[in-house]
Amino acid sequence: MEVTIHEYRTVKLTRLAVALLESLESAGIAVATDYQLYQKFRALFEHPEGLYLRGSTPTIPAYRRTRNLLVNAKKIIRDTDYFGAYRLLSAQDLPADEISCALDSFCYISHISAMQRYGLTDRRPEALHLTIPALKILKPMLIKKMAEDYGEGFEKLDKKEVHPLHIVHHPPVVRKRKIETFSTINYGQNIIVKGTLARVSTIGQTFLDMLETPDLCGGMSHVLQVWQEHAKAHLQHIIPSINNAPKSIHKVRAGYILGEKMNIQSTAVDEWLVFAQRGGSRILDPSKPFVNRFSERWMLSLNVE
Repeated sequence: MEVTIHEYRTVKLTRLAVALLESLESAGIAVATDYQLYQKFRALFEHPEGLYLRGSTPTIPAYRRTRNLLVNAKKIIRDTDYFGAYRLLSAQDLPADEISCALDSFCYISHISAMQRYGLTDRRPEALHLTIPALKILKPMLIKKMAEDYGEGFEKLDKKEVHPLHIVHHPPVVRKRKIETFSTINYGQNIIVKGTLARVSTIGQTFLDMLETPDLCGGMSHVLQVWQEHAKAHLQHIIPSINNAPKSIHKVRAGYILGEKMNIQSTAVDEWLVFAQRGGSRILDPSKPFVNRFSERWMLSLNVE
């Protein structure tokens, strides 16, 4: 909706506060962290005409005064689920998948939740499964994003001009839906869900995740069923993901399922045979113990009932 300065005189909003509110509404932002709000606040200083700014440079104290005006005027409120985030009351609230991805730039929907989105399973998981980068790789990602958002000269900015990008901690429940997070150093390929703020693992990544953590995908028996029903239709996505997989065991498991169990004739699959290891203790299901039942070709313990 169009917002004018006159409409907010009764709540004593400054022109800067009105401009920030208009910026949020025009961008369709329903929720935002302090960091995200500050980036919108900084952008206003690029075209300051008519805002009667106290200074030419955006600062944290000026941002907080402006944000608090909007809070006091009940234009934004603290989010009920995410600590340190704010909800824009004039915008329609969003479901858990969009809220989580909107506030955390690095998480994405994965595992059985992604399988459901792609129509690979008829199971309806109670929890929303999210993959998040492990702390070891997250810190460099935070620094890189800050450098991109603040632009050239970021390192020379005064501390009062820089709002840090903090790690988003996902609560156990968001918008009445349970949240399950999976932290990994093997951050996977993901894409934006068209028409939403949510991100989901690519279909190739989703098939790879089934081999890495089948317990988060309905169990290995269910995974085998899904591969047998759907893998052939998605080979053009699966094979590149398996080729780029971080562990050789992924290629062995995929090779057994596609080549031996499904009898798919593929040069790419045959090339994975070099990763089979004789005399090892590799297992098909990583969540179950080793058993004396094998695929001789792929040198893999078939420990699935």
